Amino acid sequence: MKFLIDADLPYSLIEVLSKHGHEAISVRDTLGSATDEEVFDYAYRNECIIVTRDLGFAESVG
Repeated sequence: MKFLIDADLPYSLIEVLSKHGHEAISVRDTLGSATDEEVFDYAYRNECIIVTRDLGFAESVG
């Protein structure tokens, strides 16, 4: 599985997911200070699961 880790989460989550055989990348490294919509579009195009603590994320891209 491919995960896109939002900027509000620690880099250590990437290590944990990678350790368990998953591909994980950080929004900070890939998209910089992207908007929620840009994050969603990137994840959709690259078939990534978004992991975030942003409770309003779904509302902002819905």
